[in-house]
Amino acid sequence: MAIDPANTVQALTERTEEVVLIVRKNVEEVQERARKLSDADERAEALKESSKQFEKTSIRLKRSYDEENSCCNQKKRKLVVVIVVGVLVIILIIVLLATGVIPAGSSSSTPPPMPTAPKP
Repeated sequence: MAIDPANTVQALTERTEEVVLIVRKNVEEVQERARKLSDADERAEALKESSKQFEKTSIRLKRSYDEENSCCNQKKRKLVVVIVVGVLVIILIIVLLATGVIPAGSSSSTPPPMPTAPKP
């Protein structure tokens, strides 16, 4: 059996061309993946910067909110203190009236009659 060198060369050439096409396709795919990775890296950096900016803004807003509400909280505290003191004063008056320390007055403003001494 004789091997035809022309057929062998042509078969090798065809196989080489197939391999070259596959290699080119693989190189293009690798380049496309590299572009996608580069784009993803750029987006990640942009998100990182955005998150830093968001964090700064949220801290600034929280401080502003706390400053605005600290005044309201102080007013609320003062109101609660006034109400508690008022309730305590009312309770104290009720207790003093109930124990007789403060005499329960009659509806008239005249003092009660003084007892008279018996006549001899």
